Amino acid sequence: MKNAILLTAGLALTGCASLRTRPQVCPPCPPCPAPVSTAPAAAAPAMFVPAAADLPSFADPGDRAGLLKAALLDRAYFQGLKGAGLPYAFAGREVTAGDLAAADEEFIKILQSSPTAADLDREIKAGFDVYELAGNDSTGTVVFSSYYEPTIDASLTKTGPYKYPIYAKPPDLITVNLEDFDPKLKGQKITGRVQDGNLVPYLNRDDIDFKGALAGKGLELAWLKSRADLMDLHTEGSARLLLPDGRVMKAKFAATNSLKFKGWLSAMVEAGALPRAGISPEKGEKYLEDHPDQARRLLGMDRRYVFFRLEQPADPDEGPQGTYGLPLTGWRSVAVDNTIVPMGALAFLRIDDAPDVDKDGVLLGRRPYARFVFCQDTGGAIKGPGRVDFFAGNGKKARTFAFKLWNPGRLYLLLKK
Repeated sequence: MKNAILLTAGLALTGCASLRTRPQVCPPCPPCPAPVSTAPAAAAPAMFVPAAADLPSFADPGDRAGLLKAALLDRAYFQGLKGAGLPYAFAGREVTAGDLAAADEEFIKILQSSPTAADLDREIKAGFDVYELAGNDSTGTVVFSSYYEPTIDASLTKTGPYKYPIYAKPPDLITVNLEDFDPKLKGQKITGRVQDGNLVPYLNRDDIDFKGALAGKGLELAWLKSRADLMDLHTEGSARLLLPDGRVMKAKFAATNSLKFKGWLSAMVEAGALPRAGISPEKGEKYLEDHPDQARRLLGMDRRYVFFRLEQPADPDEGPQGTYGLPLTGWRSVAVDNTIVPMGALAFLRIDDAPDVDKDGVLLGRRPYARFVFCQDTGGAIKGPGRVDFFAGNGKKARTFAFKLWNPGRLYLLLKK
């Protein structure tokens, strides 16, 4: 056996030697694939510097008095700031509150010199650096929507047709500023209530409006005539309340439960209750009147709930309070994503196909629209560099404009050179 094993081993070794003297030629190996990175993709820049040839004409046909009013409110905002806060990044440029305040002061100076349209365009291009919001497509396309301050019939007591309450901020509603825990979460907040020692989501619309979770707790501020009015107020975030005795009070935004927002008219369309073509608040209200059994199913799709506070307006023309802490100015204030764009930033918007509305609220057609605005508000649906919400003020014209604007455009941010 041992000899047999040795013989076998010897044959094997001989075979190996024989193989080495007659090597087999293998075809060349295919190229190795490129290594695949497992690191998360870098976020696309929120802004870029447009080429000089792509800059718009900074012409503004709007009311100069309203523009100066908004600029002066911006000045008051910066003068009242406590602390510099964290800087923002504009296409690689570090931007502080001081930079934004300097841009506003320079703009006020230009406005107070009563420039012609040509002079205004020339001075902006000579004295300001321009940054463009990148949009979700990174090419500058921004979707503009609009909101307004409605006027709604209301009563301070539950009587007759006034049966749908608006509520004050509940004492158990807690808002957490996440930036206090992590600077990377700048501008982000969550809201909830403490239950068994844990922070849990707050009550939603179904809980409050249909299950009566807050009824009888002394939080009712006023009563409205219809669920449509209630949804309109919650969507816009503030309103002028016209009382039966002729007085006007303001329902001002106080807080929200921060749950997912769904426009009540969009909910009706998505549920097949109404066609998208020709949708309007009037048609939505008529549907709810004709189908009261559907109200809970449709309106409950909007889980977000807004709480208010009432004030007697000292100035009937004063807009609602924006996120920056001062009144908004109709046709001059916009809501932006505050994690990207700082409050108080001076900007210029351009929309190629905006609603053309007369003073009576009649839609005349569509037209190009451009003007200077100030970033003074935020919105639950305004997230990322591709969305901006334009505040149209109050009245019939503002209402029609707000419901008819959903169009692409561009937003340019201006800083002093």
